[in-house]
Amino acid sequence: MTLGMAVEVMMLVAALGFGAYAIRYWRARGHPVLRGLGLRWGAGAGRDLGAGTAIASLAMLGILGAEYALGGVRILPLPQLAFGELGIWFAGKAAACLKEEILMRSLLLSGLVLALRGRRTLAILLSALAFGCIHLSNPGATPLSVLGNALGGVIYGAAFLLGGSLWLAIGLHFAWNFVQGPVLGFPVSGMAAGGLQQVQDLGPAWLTGGAYGPEAGLVGILFRFVVIALMLLWLRSRWRMAATRALPFGIVQG
Repeated sequence: MTLGMAVEVMMLVAALGFGAYAIRYWRARGHPVLRGLGLRWGAGAGRDLGAGTAIASLAMLGILGAEYALGGVRILPLPQLAFGELGIWFAGKAAACLKEEILMRSLLLSGLVLALRGRRTLAILLSALAFGCIHLSNPGATPLSVLGNALGGVIYGAAFLLGGSLWLAIGLHFAWNFVQGPVLGFPVSGMAAGGLQQVQDLGPAWLTGGAYGPEAGLVGILFRFVVIALMLLWLRSRWRMAATRALPFGIVQG
């Protein structure tokens, strides 16, 4: 067993253990488990899912544009556009994203927050480090790829805790992977993911991410911060809308 695979197994055990602790805690206090996991489809869930999808899609298009402008990639059309395969790619990325979000955020992060007595920032950082490390076994993993994936863990963890559900994180995570690979043709975490076009990497790898994909390059890492900024703007606007709706009729918030 390689180091990366060993880390994956350890993280799986940790996620299940912390998740069991969280579920037991919620049940003992009469807290709905589905709500604790962030999977309840409530008011605004669709908007969060759509906002996350839009934010990550725009960021990935920005990455392609920036790397192209810097001469790091060349875009090559495929002889035949594989639109028919998009449904299969969509289902595969959606399933993988849902699995990772439930394990790493619903279970691991929720349990960490409770075990750390509400220290959310520390819990997010620890779960993000775990998320970065579980990708160590992916082909072409580097210290930069671990950093890029860990920043993704920070984004999804913050989206989960600040958004109050998993749907914003799911939208962000799914669109980042789906647009990156099946739509634009980048490798996704070191693995080829098809694509409606082919992106030929010209390097250097520290800039573009090379064979691992944008998550392991400086451009992709910088765009993680763009995602964070846009996510916080969305959450701020959502909180303002909620506060306005909660005001008595006729009162306008100044």
